[in-house]
Amino acid sequence: MNHKKSTIRLCALSLSAVMLLGLFGCNKQEEPSKAEKKAQQTENTTDTPDNTEKQEETPLPDVTQPLSEEEYLTVCQQYYDELMMASNEASRKLDEAMSASAKTEKEKKAQQNKIDVAMGLISNMRPMYERFAELQAPESYAEAHELVKTGATASSEVLRLTVEIAEAAKKEDGAAEALVLQAEMEEYTSDAQNFSKGLEMVLGDVVGTGTETGSTQP
Repeated sequence: MNHKKSTIRLCALSLSAVMLLGLFGCNKQEEPSKAEKKAQQTENTTDTPDNTEKQEETPLPDVTQPLSEEEYLTVCQQYYDELMMASNEASRKLDEAMSASAKTEKEKKAQQNKIDVAMGLISNMRPMYERFAELQAPESYAEAHELVKTGATASSEVLRLTVEIAEAAKKEDGAAEALVLQAEMEEYTSDAQNFSKGLEMVLGDVVGTGTETGSTQP
């Protein structure tokens, strides 16, 4: 029973890991992002003590109001950079949990602790997606934003279900519940891919798309 439970748990978390890495962590930023380039340029032009305060990050525009094209681009870039940092960290922690040995009771407990840490990070990513959907995009980005919005909403649901699958997998009789949750998760996968598709229309090819999940890209 314990072996079966462990196998089901790892299968469930494997699916979650694939979802996280494939749909949400597909980051193609081999070169610095626009926001990072801007920060580097700022550092290069503010070498004197008098300009120290100017090195501070420029505050974002009021995101509760309709945004101009430039403002929308700036906000999306910063949100994306922050999301990728969180996604990479969650992916790393989840990978550590998945690869950890769990032969003894002590190892099983340690692995579960690692899983819990990863799930906490994954849960914290939900509002990072949801804030994309709340943006008021300019008309020129209306089509792209509709994809971003539907994708962000679906992605948030996938992350919610990822955490619920992990919780179900802790239960001795949670296998059936985990499978139901997995089936529910699959209902959101197609829409979740719209997030990166829409964002790529805004930010360009630094954004990975969910359709590349099966590629050999790092």
